[in-house]
Amino acid sequence: MGLDSEGRLGAYEPKGVIQDSIHGFIPINDAEYWLLQTPFLRRLHGVKQLGMAFLVFPSARHSRLEHSLGVMHLASMMATKVASVAKRDQRVCDALASDCDRLAESLIQVARLAGLLHDIGHLAYSHMTEEAVKYLALFAEGGESRALFEELTTLSGSNLKVHEAYSQVFIDRLLRLASEDPRAEKLKGLEGYLMAAKLSLTGSSTRSELQVLEDLGLSEGSVKVIHDIISNEVADADRLDYLQRDAQATGIVYGNIDIARLIHGITLTIDPEGRPLLGLDIKSLQTLEDIFDARYKMYRSVYFHHKVLAFSKAITMFMKALSQEWEPGLFPLYSNDSLPSLLLPSRLAEAIANDSYYFDDSELDYMVKVYAARGQLARRWALSLLDRRDLVHVSIFKRSEELILIAEDVLRSKGLPDTPQRVADLMEYVVVNFKGLIDDVKKAFSDRLELDLFKSSIVDAAKLQASGLRVFNWNDSIYLRGLAEEAKIPVVLLYAYSNDEKFHANSLRPKADELRKYVKDKVRDLMKEAAR
Repeated sequence: MGLDSEGRLGAYEPKGVIQDSIHGFIPINDAEYWLLQTPFLRRLHGVKQLGMAFLVFPSARHSRLEHSLGVMHLASMMATKVASVAKRDQRVCDALASDCDRLAESLIQVARLAGLLHDIGHLAYSHMTEEAVKYLALFAEGGESRALFEELTTLSGSNLKVHEAYSQVFIDRLLRLASEDPRAEKLKGLEGYLMAAKLSLTGSSTRSELQVLEDLGLSEGSVKVIHDIISNEVADADRLDYLQRDAQATGIVYGNIDIARLIHGITLTIDPEGRPLLGLDIKSLQTLEDIFDARYKMYRSVYFHHKVLAFSKAITMFMKALSQEWEPGLFPLYSNDSLPSLLLPSRLAEAIANDSYYFDDSELDYMVKVYAARGQLARRWALSLLDRRDLVHVSIFKRSEELILIAEDVLRSKGLPDTPQRVADLMEYVVVNFKGLIDDVKKAFSDRLELDLFKSSIVDAAKLQASGLRVFNWNDSIYLRGLAEEAKIPVVLLYAYSNDEKFHANSLRPKADELRKYVKDKVRDLMKEAAR
């Protein structure tokens, strides 16, 4: 169970175990048991890990809570390895702790809490509602929208990292619960551990926050190491859990990763400025290749599946329409609040703490069902999320490889090498000229037809290079070198839709093949133009 010599799990007595489908028995201690009884953690039972992906992969109904427990478990094992390395190397211990005798206890406990709480801020259907919340903050009318924008930017900066912003506020409210709940009084030091976990997730470090770390016997360097344990772009506890969990839940055969071998290969080095750096040894190469293989295939097969993304876009469209057609008082749960108002991070944190409302999947499902029988545009998009699959976005390109093949063909016809960078340049040209493509399609078909674009990447080489994780020379792996080269090519998918329900179902759908051919020809023309 990972108990120390005094029988403790982290900083507290073990409370019990949770049977998990991926990791088997996950032990929890008294503090974690208390946290799991709070509304903030209970709420995660009702937030699906993969949003509406279950409409494509029916068994993918696992929750954010399952994932959070898995990340806690893996983070605990990784922190235990770090503590054992520090125990053998005084220089490493000094870089991690202000009190080496307390390092293992505090480091492991903070890592466990950071893992448990890292996704606490996810709203209904996880990432699928984040674009809609950004829209409400940026474009919806009224003072509540401005207030939402101000809160989100204050918490997460101009990038509007939605679930990270909510996580900060929710953890702050958990800190208040810990100070108010008599059941938490026996959990000595819990507020300090929670604060340190928050620091490891947010990266901030004011003077008072640094004092919290010192009180736990930790240094500022330990917070960075815990952050890298949870999220490092290469092989972190978050990624290691969701790749395996999502593969199992969707029935995909990828994601078999030798976790024990990876943890065994964890190293710690000290940079010239005395900061501790998490790393992996060369013997971890095979496992790291397995991780990137699973990552590549899961993104291709699940996360970037064209239908999964179509449902994500439908949720965004529904919430945009909902904000315009919102009827105050229609849902007694929310009193007379507007949609942006009830989603204010500070407001939602209080609502959750008081069990007033959660804005989890079940609440959004109820909104969808109510507006499917009323309203106008909200009705159209609500129906697409229920039983009207003919109203979901039409995929023009179902796989990014279709665009890649066009780009390669264009390059070869011009006598140019079809290198990943050249292919990426042609695809980027299509993205840059997307507005002109929309205009052409409208002229050829109808003004009521709209195009939408999805662009992302599976592996961001720049983020990998900037990662705090120090690994062996990437050139030691032919596979990883090749993957990094292929990663230069973005994932680009195109969709067509109409806000007019009848036009979408009766005109757009029947002409889908004709539209696909037209758009593909236009994309080819754009790429030829770029390849001159």
